[in-house]
Amino acid sequence: MSRFFYGKLAFHNLKKNIGLYLPYVVTAIGVFAMYYIMAAISRDEGLEQMPHAGDMQMILGMGCGVIAIFAVIFLFYTNSFLMKRRNREFGLFNILGMGKRHIGKMMFWETVMVAFVSILGGLAVGIALNKLVILVLLKITELDVSFGFSISLAAISSAIALFVGIFGATLAYNLYQVWKSKPIELLHSSNKGESEPKTRWLLALVGVLALGFGYGIAICVTKPLEALLMFFLAVILVVLGTYCLFTAGSIALLKILRKNKGYYYRTSHFISVSGMIYRMKQNAVGLANICILSTMVLVMISGTLSLYIGMEDAVHTRSPRDISIKGREMTEESRAMAVQFLEQAAAESGLSVEAMTEYTSLSFSAWKKGTKFETASADDDAFDSSNGELCILAVVPLMDYERITGDRQDLKENEVLIYTGRGKRDAESIQFQNKTFQVKSYLQELNLEGLGTEVVYDVYFVVVKNSTVQQEFYEMQKAVYGEHASSLEHNIYADVSGSAEQGRQCAERIIEMREDYNTAQGGQAALSFSVDSKENIRESFLMLSGGFLFLGIFLGFVFLMATVMIIYYKQISEGYEDKGRFEIMQKVGMSRREVKGSIRSQILKIFFLPLLMACVHLTMAFPMLNRLVSLFGLYNVPLFALCTAATVGVFAVIYGIVYGITAKAYYKIVE
Repeated sequence: MSRFFYGKLAFHNLKKNIGLYLPYVVTAIGVFAMYYIMAAISRDEGLEQMPHAGDMQMILGMGCGVIAIFAVIFLFYTNSFLMKRRNREFGLFNILGMGKRHIGKMMFWETVMVAFVSILGGLAVGIALNKLVILVLLKITELDVSFGFSISLAAISSAIALFVGIFGATLAYNLYQVWKSKPIELLHSSNKGESEPKTRWLLALVGVLALGFGYGIAICVTKPLEALLMFFLAVILVVLGTYCLFTAGSIALLKILRKNKGYYYRTSHFISVSGMIYRMKQNAVGLANICILSTMVLVMISGTLSLYIGMEDAVHTRSPRDISIKGREMTEESRAMAVQFLEQAAAESGLSVEAMTEYTSLSFSAWKKGTKFETASADDDAFDSSNGELCILAVVPLMDYERITGDRQDLKENEVLIYTGRGKRDAESIQFQNKTFQVKSYLQELNLEGLGTEVVYDVYFVVVKNSTVQQEFYEMQKAVYGEHASSLEHNIYADVSGSAEQGRQCAERIIEMREDYNTAQGGQAALSFSVDSKENIRESFLMLSGGFLFLGIFLGFVFLMATVMIIYYKQISEGYEDKGRFEIMQKVGMSRREVKGSIRSQILKIFFLPLLMACVHLTMAFPMLNRLVSLFGLYNVPLFALCTAATVGVFAVIYGIVYGITAKAYYKIVE
């Protein structure tokens, strides 16, 4: 026997099964290329020249990890489809005299050929598209950093090692399946699962409960930080519920439909329902996978797209004016110096200060128990309800409030005004530590620029009579927190004439003046305020939101590609399994039109159920997702809803196109 016999036989088998292996190889090429591109960009020297490069490297590193995990799961999953179609062939080889050792050699060469084409093709596609993807990244982040064309040897070695490991593991798994099976089992393996599955009511109940609890968490959790911590629990519950309902719930539903004689005893319904019952055990996992992948695509794209589009809102919330100056425990002299530096820097740049806002604030965490506020210890559990409700107190003197808002108020020493966006407004008085304050009124709105915009707990803005009362709050919380106590912070926000870039240059000039002053003082009475510009904050947000959008699009495409492949292989498998049945139906009197109608009914039920469930998941998750994006400074709910609806619409169109393509392949096999 020629030493190339098994290689030639493997090549012949792959060529004969090109319809099965080509989509698998194309998908492997795509996943390899995407992993290489992500790894190469994260290692590119040009990335280090970017402002806030650390954020981008973190995002790309996350992307590499997700793609690696996904590649393992997906290639193993699609490999199971291939082996199911090939088992009969392997069993026939075994019966004709080819031992399992020889079948193993043939499978080894098949795996080597598939791996070689996948890795080589993925490397070629990855290198070819790397520059284009970098240009897309630069376009999204609006950066002018010059990335040169380069080939990352580290990314190549990492990608090759990953995929050699995956193909090696799939080969070992396939060899084990052949080794433990008898020839007759391999011949009939494609027909396994023909016995009618039992109705597992307990599993269906678990699915309903898991899905219900997952939805409940998504809807009922109202605080952004809790939403972040509970998000993964909700995801696990929804995934578990999805698998249980598709596996057990679908069978229960189909059997209920079968008992409905008015529905069941129609030609199209009779064939589709009975056929789906007998194969739902295998179909359920594939349908659940399609549903979960579709949900992941919708969540990632809608979330990252809304963050990117709503970036300007987040920037304005964080820094409402061109320049911000913040200092802790600032004296009157240092406050005056900061304003002087601002005006001088603007004049040197040929600009003028058009508007300016100043106020002093004190913000610290506290437990709220009814109308009583108590300082919180660093060792306290933020989710221990016995301590009360963790919140933020922000204390502002009346003078600053009146100067900013123009609203004149008259307060006594023990009176306060309160504004809260999410907290309760039912207390007539509040008590902090052992001192009681009467609530004169609750403010309907309070626009203290830059204050309380990044917190994740309920915030209570307390306007007190004067800075003396504010100092009392400071002393009371300092007595508990000690060196960890919050400081009085003076905030200066200003708009300057000119462009955003000129505003940034003006901020940089203020920093230079502060350093020159501190150097001249020789370390005595040094100024320690921080300076930032709206343009610099915008650049930081753009890098973060643009990086997440890039990652969302990238991973969304990967998951979409996986969804398409799973649908394709499922339709092919369904076609081969249905072919014999529909031939029998035609022989016993069904017309071609009736057969095609029943095919269409079955495909539509199976195909669009995952999309429908994905939309339900997304709808139920919307409240939690909305709270999660608020952690990034996006509070524009209509914008998020619009981005979500647009994403669902585009995905549904793509899903429909995939339906048209795979349905044709199904009809071709069955007919």
